[in-house]
Amino acid sequence: MAVPPKQKTRRFRAVVQPQAQTLSTPRELPRRRAGVPPRFTCELGDRIGGDFIVIGHLSAGNILPKFAPHSKEARGLKREARLLRRLAHPNIVHIFGQGTHEGRQFLVQEYLHGPSLLELIDSSPNRQVHIPDAVKAIVHVCAALAHLHELGYIHRDIKPANVLLRGGIPVLVDFDVTCRLKPGHKARERIGTDPYMAPEQCLKEELSLATDIYGVGAVLYELLTGRWPFEDDLVNNTDHHTLSDRYPQIRASGPPPPRRYNAQIAPNLEAVLMKCLARHPHQRFQSARELAKALSRFLEGKAQLWPEALDLKHTMV
Repeated sequence: MAVPPKQKTRRFRAVVQPQAQTLSTPRELPRRRAGVPPRFTCELGDRIGGDFIVIGHLSAGNILPKFAPHSKEARGLKREARLLRRLAHPNIVHIFGQGTHEGRQFLVQEYLHGPSLLELIDSSPNRQVHIPDAVKAIVHVCAALAHLHELGYIHRDIKPANVLLRGGIPVLVDFDVTCRLKPGHKARERIGTDPYMAPEQCLKEELSLATDIYGVGAVLYELLTGRWPFEDDLVNNTDHHTLSDRYPQIRASGPPPPRRYNAQIAPNLEAVLMKCLARHPHQRFQSARELAKALSRFLEGKAQLWPEALDLKHTMV
């Protein structure tokens, strides 16, 4: 009598447990509270632009002025809407539509409850965010920038106020000054926020992907130290007699080492941070992916963003 062959037992790999992607923000953090009473241009039930109906108000603020159809502000809003429709990434704010209502341009975007990274800094002891959370936040921002850069754009205004949390996940917002990257092209004006601007932005020189890397580095510096990279120079030189008074980052010397203000920063992490803030673009990380991989080494154990068994450290972002 023939004996049936032994059935091979299938061995399934153990299920890899997901890792927490969120920042460990305490529940009592501020939530984008407005400093003025609510002043809305529309009431519940109003139709906006023919396609949207107001069903509730999630935010408060000043009424936006009417921009001329061809003004700088109106062009920036349209440019931001066109770009956001092309972007589809979990770390970039979502857009639902745009239009004109009673002569005013508007965008309909997802509401991000926050807080922003700026509010997270302000609510932290000594304005210094827990190091794993700071690194994790920047890895998320790098993921957003990698997507933006692959489409041929640079953000130009990376700062803590432009990163809001969605359920603990950092989300990049405010793309009104984002521009298409053109080799050899120099900006006609200085655009950005002074403490976070790369030297080439301050000098109206050629921009590159490394321009945004500098901004990311300035944000990480503030997350870890509670200070701007050149805070003493910016605070003490308020007269701005020279360009270097307003933009100390254009000088040959770099910012103070971050370990001067936070001894808990590892020397290797300080080296990564100082490379982001190098004076010349070619001395910095050349892509957001490269920076994210360098930072991933500092997210181990419970702080890591992905399961160790998946070995994604070389393929992330």
